[in-house]
Amino acid sequence: MGDRVNVGIRGTDGNTIFLYLHWGGEDANEIVARAIAHSMSRGDDEAYLTRIFVSRVIDRDWDKETGVGMSINKLSAMGDGYPVPVYNYANKTISLHEEKWDKAGGYIDLEPQTVYNVDEYLAKFAIRGVGAYV
Repeated sequence: MGDRVNVGIRGTDGNTIFLYLHWGGEDANEIVARAIAHSMSRGDDEAYLTRIFVSRVIDRDWDKETGVGMSINKLSAMGDGYPVPVYNYANKTISLHEEKWDKAGGYIDLEPQTVYNVDEYLAKFAIRGVGAYV
């Protein structure tokens, strides 16, 4: 049992770090919005922004054996049917993708269901008023 979801952050090199969350599927967009909001203080530094994003998504689960998985360019575990939000560092957009699975494993549909710019996404998921993004 859980509320499983995958979320991602795509770097300028085209690689995507996917985080599998055993809990948080219903709140995935709010989790990603908070992570983006907190990471914007380092918006010009891809490495730091990525680390802050990942840290905020993982939140208090760093010391636990279960709850969060991580993989590059593939999904490490199946979600519960929620769209997969992916933050694209290069163009500052968040796209929602359908999760797909086949014999080779998990991936996202390359054609997104929806695409938001950062301001639209933060406004939609009620994060915009948080200081200078934080």
